[in-house]
Amino acid sequence: MASKVTNFIAIDVGTTNSGFGYVSGASSTDFVMQPGHDRKEPTILLLNKDGSLHSFGHQAWTDFEGLEEDEMCDYFFFDRFKMNLQHDKEVHGNIKVQARNAKQTFGLKLLFTRVLEHYRKTAKEQICLSLGIRKETKEWFDMDKETLWILTVPAIWGDRAKHKKIHGSRKQLLIA
Repeated sequence: MASKVTNFIAIDVGTTNSGFGYVSGASSTDFVMQPGHDRKEPTILLLNKDGSLHSFGHQAWTDFEGLEEDEMCDYFFFDRFKMNLQHDKEVHGNIKVQARNAKQTFGLKLLFTRVLEHYRKTAKEQICLSLGIRKETKEWFDMDKETLWILTVPAIWGDRAKHKKIHGSRKQLLIA
């Protein structure tokens, strides 16, 4: 039997700033924005050498600024990478994006994946906190089955860019 959707989480990945909001609970109609003073945070990624996420947003900027010169080669800083997708001509190709602090490139799909993974984890933690659900419990794992993920796509983008963002999100199991 299919689970009933009781959580709706919207993610907006912007060129400059990103954020999420949600409605949770079977009878709730209150839309809750991402916690924090600014509600959105910079769309900045600091990746480890292996492409895993070191930090995101304000924390990524702080961590990057705090690196010693000899540590810079161990991390890759990305910002404003979303615009690469709008100008892409190939629907199924993986655009390479150069790190701001190095000649190293990573695929745009990987960068979006890291952002979506960050928000998936952060939103899930926030909802579980508000509902009193502890990590690693049955309710924690069941939440994935009860969540509908919504991803914004800019209206001004062409069909190819929209298709690529939607296709990439489906691959991450964030939307049905």
